[in-house]
Amino acid sequence: METVKAVDVALCVLLRAYLCPDESDPASTSDLHPLFGQALLHEIRRREETHSPSLIQLLQHVQGHVCPRAEEGSTAAAYFVTIKSAVGQHLSGLELPDDLVSLFTSLRDSVINQCTSAPAESEGEGADASSAMGLYLRMCYARYTAMPFEAVCSLLSDVQAYFDAAVAVLQGQPAPHVEPTLKPGPQLELFLNDRLVDMAHSIGRLPQADIERPLVKLEAAAPRLPRTHLARHFSSLHHRDSAAALDHLHRFFDRTLHTSQPAGGAPGAGAGAGASHAASAGAGQAEDAAARERGRLQAAALTLGSMHAQLGHVEEALQALNETVRIAQQASDDTCLAHALALLCQVMGATTPGTITSVSQLPGASPAAAHHSQLGQLLRRCLRRSEELQLPHLVAYSRLALARFQLLHPHQPPPAAGTDDGSGTAAAGAAGAAGGGGSGSSPPCSSSVAVAAALRDTAHLHMATRLAASTPAVPPLASGAASARVLRGVGDLFTSTASLFAPSMAGMQSSAATEVEHLAAGAHLLQAAAWELRGSRQLSQAHSLACLAGSGGVARAEEQCTAFAQLATSVVAAHGYQAAQQVLAAADERFPRGQSRVLAAARLAIAHDRALHRLELHAAMDLAAQMAALASPTDSTDMGLRLEAEERVARTLLAAGCVEEAVQAAHSLFAAAVATGQALHTTRLLLLLARAHQQAGSPLTALPYALTAIDHARQLHADMLAAEAAVLMARLWCDMGPQHAQHAQQELEAALPTILAHGSLELQAAAQTALAEAVMAQHTGADGLRRDAQWVLGLLEDAQRLSLQLEDRGAAAHSAYLQALVHDGLGQEGLRDAGAASFATLIQPVLA
Repeated sequence: METVKAVDVALCVLLRAYLCPDESDPASTSDLHPLFGQALLHEIRRREETHSPSLIQLLQHVQGHVCPRAEEGSTAAAYFVTIKSAVGQHLSGLELPDDLVSLFTSLRDSVINQCTSAPAESEGEGADASSAMGLYLRMCYARYTAMPFEAVCSLLSDVQAYFDAAVAVLQGQPAPHVEPTLKPGPQLELFLNDRLVDMAHSIGRLPQADIERPLVKLEAAAPRLPRTHLARHFSSLHHRDSAAALDHLHRFFDRTLHTSQPAGGAPGAGAGAGASHAASAGAGQAEDAAARERGRLQAAALTLGSMHAQLGHVEEALQALNETVRIAQQASDDTCLAHALALLCQVMGATTPGTITSVSQLPGASPAAAHHSQLGQLLRRCLRRSEELQLPHLVAYSRLALARFQLLHPHQPPPAAGTDDGSGTAAAGAAGAAGGGGSGSSPPCSSSVAVAAALRDTAHLHMATRLAASTPAVPPLASGAASARVLRGVGDLFTSTASLFAPSMAGMQSSAATEVEHLAAGAHLLQAAAWELRGSRQLSQAHSLACLAGSGGVARAEEQCTAFAQLATSVVAAHGYQAAQQVLAAADERFPRGQSRVLAAARLAIAHDRALHRLELHAAMDLAAQMAALASPTDSTDMGLRLEAEERVARTLLAAGCVEEAVQAAHSLFAAAVATGQALHTTRLLLLLARAHQQAGSPLTALPYALTAIDHARQLHADMLAAEAAVLMARLWCDMGPQHAQHAQQELEAALPTILAHGSLELQAAAQTALAEAVMAQHTGADGLRRDAQWVLGLLEDAQRLSLQLEDRGAAAHSAYLQALVHDGLGQEGLRDAGAASFATLIQPVLA
């Protein structure tokens, strides 16, 4: 048991002065007495520091609550002086070990024993035994009674040195050197657990040195504390320092080797005695030690695999996973195997198809199809095994990962009967446990339903796990007034909560519930991406804001950066660059040192679009190159980011008039996107090829690309991408002659309501300009044009306004040019000249 420290004695003296004051203590009738109690509660629960505070620091903490402004002569200052004098009087009176005995005896008799189980009798002096103050006093008394006489004498010397150091500081004398006292082991564990939780939220807000500074100090004071290295491992991993992350991971598990010695006692020893009993005890200890060593090795291999997976080291991650599976299979550890399966799904989800050679090849299937087929099977099996083993955090992960997979690949074929899923189980059985999901039987937009269901189920699971983790196995004894008040009327709390955790998760319910809470916060990001794909930007922005505001306290820093990236991308499409800059400024304010590649990619994408609209082609090419530099130097991961960067290079070439180079680059990217199963990139590249051929003056060549893009977008249920392809199709019909203008107008009028309601500013401007051109192409004389003139001019004026909001002066000049043509056809020379002047003004910076 931990021993009592000098700071505990000082805090007990303060608690006695607060709970049972005498004539030398501050009066309990003062209005500042509740603030004094709040200060003491804060000190009891204080976990932000690894070392116990000195007496001066302790009094300063109390002063910060009672009289923060420290105005001399005020009532608060006089009250604090009374507190300081009372502490000094009580501590200076501790001269003999008997004085410590008298102090703790008085605490037992006058403070702790005042507690009662009846709420009506709880009024008066003393602390309820079940309250925070009562529990702390009982803990100190229990530790004191377990101390031998020599330890009590040593404690008295520590208290005297503790008090003398404070007196020396107050008198302006050099304070005697007193080594800072480390808090007890359990409190250090709580501190490190809090640091591990806070680290996920503070990444990007502080420099790495500031985050690790308290950990470095703690490591110097307690070099053999394992969790210090674990915290520094996660910090290094977040900052992508692979060498430091690996070093601290090795040190952590090296330290656990020395701290996981077998415990005394033999579980399940028989009724025999003598040598037989000793042999059984020794065998039990050896078995426990072997089990702990297997668990340590499993955890080490699994954590190593997770580290390599986050850093994009595919081969190293797979090697660590293989080692994890080998050890877990030898130990028949189904829980570890489930975690390894989840990590394998994570690695496969982030890896470019064709990189992992162990993926089973389906007859006649491409590497991408085989990769995605096996990934779907593994995700379904992971979900089934997590539910069977009662691992709620893996259930939440599997549901969200499977919903994301269905969103990206909505028409994956169902698992073939008899096909092995890579883990010894038939794929048909894995699919049956998860409910199937082939293209033939799937309802329209089933992927959107899957995402919404995953979000709902994860939220429900979050609530259930938090309740289950916080509910004790048996009702506590209502020995105090506080317990009696809390438990009155909730007798069914302990029987109504279903057991969500497997017996193997004993002691880990809280960490599992916290992980489910993080997944529930991040689930909004998946729903935001789904709504953005479907074309509902308002709902997408609502879920991004829900992650930032509603779940900002539990969402990790990377998830919040992703939410900012989603929000900025959605806002720039709907409101322009100024609004997006406000979102990015808010991200910089919250994460001034953020290293999120997702947020960096979104920032570069917005800047690249702006440079293209301004025809700043050199800047656009540089921004595309910077985006390509964000991706992994190998093709094993980040293929989506690499394809987007190269696509922006092709768009820049097209904007510069290098049509042949743009077509050549787009063809190469299209082949890579098809080979790696990037369906969204494939559709966007088809649209890029269609635009390139249209710009080259070959609408007939562009037509098949546009038709295929529409078909792909509809299969993916990407409504805005399909609308963009429809606008391009209408322009191609117009380019093929006036006889096709009526068909183009019909296509545009059908798509225009959706575009005006949900489309981006650029798409709205392009659709209205294309519709105006289609109407103008149908009229060869002034009479027909006069009939639709107001409508056409309204379309063109709105398109010009939207283009100027996007800083696209070239598109705005084109709208002004068409307006001048309409006025010229109507014989309105003055308005024609005004439109021509507007065109000349707008085109001038573009030509420059």
